[in-house]
Formats: sequence, structure tokens, C-alpha cells
Amino acid sequence: MIRLVAIDLDNTLLRSDLSISSANRNALKRARRAGAVVAIATGRMFQTARLIVSDLGPEMPIAAYNGALIRMRDSGETLCSMPIDPEDGERVVRFLWDWGIVFQAYFDDELYVPRPTSASADYGSRYGAAVHVLDDIEEFARRPSLKYLIIEDPGRIDSVRRALEGVIGPNLRTMRSQPELLEVVDSRVSKGQALRHLARHFRIDIAHTMAIGDSENDIDMLRDAAVGIAVSGAAHDVQAVADYVVASNDDDGVAEALSRFVSC
Repeated sequence: MIRLVAIDLDNTLLRSDLSISSANRNALKRARRAGAVVAIATGRMFQTARLIVSDLGPEMPIAAYNGALIRMRDSGETLCSMPIDPEDGERVVRFLWDWGIVFQAYFDDELYVPRPTSASADYGSRYGAAVHVLDDIEEFARRPSLKYLIIEDPGRIDSVRRALEGVIGPNLRTMRSQPELLEVVDSRVSKGQALRHLARHFRIDIAHTMAIGDSENDIDMLRDAAVGIAVSGAAHDVQAVADYVVASNDDDGVAEALSRFVSC
């Protein structure tokens, strides 16, 4: 029996227009009524993810920043926080700054940039986040960030990733969340780690867990869950590790998975 479900937001629970369908909403309610803990696992900030799921019923956990910050939606109770150590983050900041790459940091659940760009402005508008400018690069590099986010043309992002991975060291890791987005987090951080942390917190055996996602940053969560679900249209490497593939995010794939695997 599935007692804990971790669900990605973008291109999984959310449709292409960033809404949650009635079918998915109803399936989430049925799963919770059946006794399952439903958690959100996302690369997004806690504050923006919280707004998206604010009307999905009672209190729920949100693993934000790919698991670097896990908080309860309503109470704000922090279950886990693993920001990047400034000594490691400084290498990232200086590399990206010197290369002129567009990047963002997240200090205390707020989005900061070292200089304003149209890419960051567009990101803030799309995801509903205020963009703060901290143009003192020394201060920027000293602050502990929950993650760094690089915005780059999909055709160039792999080369940026290879170059960055040559300088960041073993304490950090990179992952793709969207074709144009590359994320840098503490090496201990992953959605899989978040799933395991939530299972321990709620005293649920990992054998009774399920995860649903679509992108590279969902892979370890799908591997670690007893049942890993990829939505149709997910990246090939994501589908390869999934136990099952359901309908797409625009065709209520989450509702299909919950109806099939969670006793409702």
C-alpha cells in the first residue's frame, strides 16, 4: 500500500499553462482521504511552490530547491535545510560571473541576481518570484545559497555544465530541471534524499512510497521510491528508470498514477 507520494510540479502535476487540472485535484484529495501523505518535490522556491498548492487541502510537506529545503506548507516548520557552503559557492559565483553567464542565487528563500538581465526578469515573471539585485559580488559570493540556477540556451548549456563541473569540486552537484535551466546544489541534496527524509519523518517504510516526475532532477526520486512513475513526454533517461509511464501532464497523468497505485 502506498502511504507517501512525492510529486514534481513543472511538466508533471502542472499543465503546460501552469494550472492544476480538476482531475488531478480530485485525485490528490482522494489519495489524502485514503491516508496517504502527499508531498511536493520541486526545484522551485518554497515560497512560489507554496502558493501553487495553497488550496490543495490540509497541511502538506514541500521539498523545494530539489530537496535543499523541506518545509511544511502552512506552518512553515522546517524539516530539513542544506544550503551550499559559502566556501564551495564562491567558486561557482566567481566562475559564472567571470564567464558572463546568467545565474541566480537563493538566499533565505528569496531570489537574488548579481546584475539584472532579461532572462532573470522573464524567469521571475513566469514563476511568480520577485528578483532582488545584489551587485556587490563579494557579498554575493559570501552568502549561503540554497541553490544556484543557471539560465542558458539549451544548445550551450551542456558545454557550460562540463566547464562548471571542472571547478566546483566534490561537495556540489549539477542537475537539469528544464532544457534551459541548470541547477547547482549541495552534493547531499536530491529529490531522492528528500523522499527518504520525508519517509523517516512520517515513519513510513520506503517500500510504501511512490514518486512521479519528468526531468533529470527527478531520476533519483523515481529510483528510490518503491514505485517510480514518469509522465508521458518525460526525458528518455527518466522513462528508462521509471517502473511505469502514465499520461502526460496535460492529460492528467498524476491522476492516472494515483488512481492506479494509491487506494482511493
